[in-house]
Amino acid sequence: MDSVVIFTNFRPIYIFFIIIQAISLINIISQIKHHKPINGYAIFSISFICSAVSAFLTYQIGILSDELAIGGDPVSFDMFIVVVIMSVVNFLVVLRNTKKE
Repeated sequence: MDSVVIFTNFRPIYIFFIIIQAISLINIISQIKHHKPINGYAIFSISFICSAVSAFLTYQIGILSDELAIGGDPVSFDMFIVVVIMSVVNFLVVLRNTKKE
């Protein structure tokens, strides 16, 4: 029972990163040609930080699972995969938008 509580404490962080990535993607897609509130470098930085911290959290969950001799958390791993996919999508959308101009 306690093992589930340990892993659910990490989930809000993953959800926060997913929300940040979604807001970034919406911002990139809805940018007007002359008015760009956020540039590509900022999107790359946000995506890299979200991916790096999510990878570190996933690694820490693995260490906790090993030390406590319990199974890992598949939901947190799935959230990590979503964060990485959204980071790649943000990167590709920014590249596509810069090539159009």
